[in-house]
Amino acid sequence: MMRSRSLLGAVIVALVSGLGCSKTELTPIATVEQIMETTVEPVSNKVFDAAVWVNGVQVGGPKTDDDWKRVEANAMMLAETGNLLLMGSRMKDQAGWVTRTQAMMDAANEAAKAAAAKNTDAVFNAGGKIYQACTGCHLQYINPATVRPRAGG
Repeated sequence: MMRSRSLLGAVIVALVSGLGCSKTELTPIATVEQIMETTVEPVSNKVFDAAVWVNGVQVGGPKTDDDWKRVEANAMMLAETGNLLLMGSRMKDQAGWVTRTQAMMDAANEAAKAAAAKNTDAVFNAGGKIYQACTGCHLQYINPATVRPRAGG
């Protein structure tokens, strides 16, 4: 009898403590536009800038280990930003938005691995996939008639 009470007590404590550990509700703070402007654009540009050719000759791009680490970090941040775009009210729908965001995340992860391997060609190829994912999303979700030009631009 005493043993079953102890077991029952342990089960009750486990259940009650489990209720207190419920998942925290995340609340979006920035808008999709703010995330694009402050994070997606600058970090994707760092990835694109790592693999630029003019007339068949590579220009710029990472030279040192630290340069490559920065490209990798920017690619990883781009992939991570996809999670922000899939959070709560930012998610436009369960179909195209998720598919295109996941494509961007996959391509950014590919770019991060390419940068870790110091493989400029692979960074370039992944950058093309990032560009395609972003362009597809923009074509589907941005109505040019409703986009206001930025001041000074």
